[in-house]
Amino acid sequence: MPEEKSYFIIQVLVKAFTVIDIMAREARWEFAALAREAGFPKGTLQRILLTLADLGYVSREKGGQYGLTLKYYKLGQRIASNNPMLDHARLSCRQLMQEINETVNLCVPLNTDMVVIGQQVSWQTLRLDSVIGSSFSLFLSASGKAYCAFLDELSLLKTMDLVRRTTPGVTDADVDAFMEELSLVRREGVAFDWEEIFQGVRCVAAPIFDCTGRIAATVGISVPVVRIDGEKSSDCIRGVLNCAAQISKNLGAPDHLYSKCSRTMLDPAPVRHGVESARASS
Repeated sequence: MPEEKSYFIIQVLVKAFTVIDIMAREARWEFAALAREAGFPKGTLQRILLTLADLGYVSREKGGQYGLTLKYYKLGQRIASNNPMLDHARLSCRQLMQEINETVNLCVPLNTDMVVIGQQVSWQTLRLDSVIGSSFSLFLSASGKAYCAFLDELSLLKTMDLVRRTTPGVTDADVDAFMEELSLVRREGVAFDWEEIFQGVRCVAAPIFDCTGRIAATVGISVPVVRIDGEKSSDCIRGVLNCAAQISKNLGAPDHLYSKCSRTMLDPAPVRHGVESARASS
């Protein structure tokens, strides 16, 4: 961090949020393991945990283990519901859901995940309902692919470096295949998840742009494989492209022109090398 900007940094807050980020990786932590991972003196860590516990953000189990509370989840839901993107997207997403009767998700990125900030749930009995505020792998999801495809080169390289460092099992071959897939997404305007996140569910997603022409979010459709045929696939691809274009227009974005999509929701899943741990746990 530049020296001239360091004066305003409150180090205890940096340490507290570092602890929170670490604790979010596991449901429960032994104090000694958490101290090793954080690299802080035990006295400092103890004070941080006691403060967070007093505020209701950390719980301590009978066995002495520490964990984050659902207070973060409540905060996440509030933040998601207050996102201004929802005002521009809600009507278009609802119309898309009504047209195809499949669940529609509005997502934004967070580090190496895509977070659901809006959802229109289908009337089908068999469906995938993601909770607002829940997240899934950017690397494997249709929404993540749709987002990454339209990042500038530097941002994409930084994102891929973060994926490599934080996602166990990701190989150079996986990243190379992912980058090749992104070239198709840029040309056709849609990305697919062929059961790469949830077994038995396939997704298609398209990018949403802001008034500057930059990628801002994605809109996607989740469909159980038992309902996917050629007609359903075509309807979903056409619908998600039109929905994303309308939301982008609402945000003042310039038009994006794409080639006719050469892929379908029925295509075989791409081969991945050891990235099962990147699957969504929610």
